[in-house]
Amino acid sequence: MDITDLSILGGGILMILAALAIFLSRKIASLRDPVKVWHALNKPIIRKFRPFIYSYLLSFANPFSSCIQMRITTLDKGFCSGVLKEQKRIHNPFNSIHAAALCTFAETIGGLAVFSKLTDKDRAIVTRINMEYFKKARGLITATSQFNLGEISGQTEKECEVILKNEALDTVAKATVFWSINSKN
Repeated sequence: MDITDLSILGGGILMILAALAIFLSRKIASLRDPVKVWHALNKPIIRKFRPFIYSYLLSFANPFSSCIQMRITTLDKGFCSGVLKEQKRIHNPFNSIHAAALCTFAETIGGLAVFSKLTDKDRAIVTRINMEYFKKARGLITATSQFNLGEISGQTEKECEVILKNEALDTVAKATVFWSINSKN
């Protein structure tokens, strides 16, 4: 096999990956429930790449989240967790992860927890975010959010808490994301 054969093989693999990305992006656009998409990616051939693929697909629904290159690790009804690796591109002048990157990360994790509990008729939008920073965020940051929708009807404000921890399991930040939810039951 010479270099020409390898370049043709590499081009073929890129074409397959591009076709898969287009197929999956159409699938996520047709599904409003983020948990259904997460479970749709639980196929043996792609399970290992599910966090990467899901985060890529998430960038279509929430383009701003792609700027921090986070990965979703767990998603279920009312629960979401993800990781954010420290990168030079999201540093602040103090050599730690920028507060805005942590806020974007927390809002995305909290949003997935909230949207996983909504029906097709419900709508939600962030009205405010309260961030508390406890220590410099360095290394791998893990965010988790548990959300309980409870009984709602009409326009309701609900809050969702997101805890961000470092590799030593020290809490580096806590976000409280307030959502205005309009339920049309």
